[in-house]
Amino acid sequence: MSAEPRTVHSVDKAMELLEQLLRSRLPMSLQELSGATGYPKSTVHALLATLRRHEMVRQNDDGRYDLGIRLFECGCAVAERWDVSRLARPYLERLAAQTGASAFVSVLEGDHAISLDQCAGGGGLQVIPEVGSRLPLHATAQGKLFLSRLSESDALQRVQRAGLTAYTPHTITDTGKLLHALEPIRRCGYAVENGEYKIGLRAVAAPVSDRDRTTRYALGVVGLFRRVESEEFQYAVEQTVLLARQLSQALGAEL
Repeated sequence: MSAEPRTVHSVDKAMELLEQLLRSRLPMSLQELSGATGYPKSTVHALLATLRRHEMVRQNDDGRYDLGIRLFECGCAVAERWDVSRLARPYLERLAAQTGASAFVSVLEGDHAISLDQCAGGGGLQVIPEVGSRLPLHATAQGKLFLSRLSESDALQRVQRAGLTAYTPHTITDTGKLLHALEPIRRCGYAVENGEYKIGLRAVAAPVSDRDRTTRYALGVVGLFRRVESEEFQYAVEQTVLLARQLSQALGAEL
C-alpha cells in the first residue's frame, strides 16, 4: 500500500477558512472564523492576510471577511473548461445505444431550443436535429421542458414572440392549452413530444441541472416510436430521466 502523500498544514488551514466562508454564504468576523475552525485568532489572522494578498478573500468596511474576486475569476475559468458537449457525449452515446433512438442535448436560447450535440442510435431510420438547429418551444419535448421551468408570464412571452406555428395537426397552438400541458411536465419531471413537430416522431426530454439546481440543458431521445404508451418508449423515458440525473451530477448538481 502506498504511503499517504505529504500535505502542507498551512494550506489545509487556509482551505478550511475558504470552505467556512463558502458554507456561510455571508461575511464572517475573525472571531467567528476562529470559533468555526478551532484555530487561534493569531493563526486565522495570518492566514487571512495571506489570502487577502492573493485576493482570495476580501475584508469589508465592518472588518468581516468574505470570498474574494480571485475566486470568481477561478470559477469562470473552470466553467469555460466544463464544455457541456464534451461532458454530455458519453451520456448521449449510452442513451442512443440503450434506446436505439437518436439522443440529443439542447439549451434554451431566447425563444427557441438550440441543439448542442446529438448521437444517432443503431436502429433503422434515424431522425435527429442537426447541431445548432433552432427548434420551437411549443412543439418539441425539449422546448416544452424549458417552458415548464419558466414563470407563466415568461413562457407566454417567448412563445408569443416566436409564434405558435401548427407544424402538424397535433401541435398545440392555443396558449391556454399549452400552459395546461406544462403542469404534468412539472409534476413528472420530463416532457413528451407526440407527433407535434413532425408526424410519426415521438420524443422525451429530461432536465439537466448545474450546481445551483437551475435547469440549463435538456437531454432526450427522438425516434419513430410506435406509441408513447409502448414499452420501448416507456423504457426510453426511464433511461432519459436516469441519464439526465447522472449528467446533472457530473455538472456539479446535488440531487
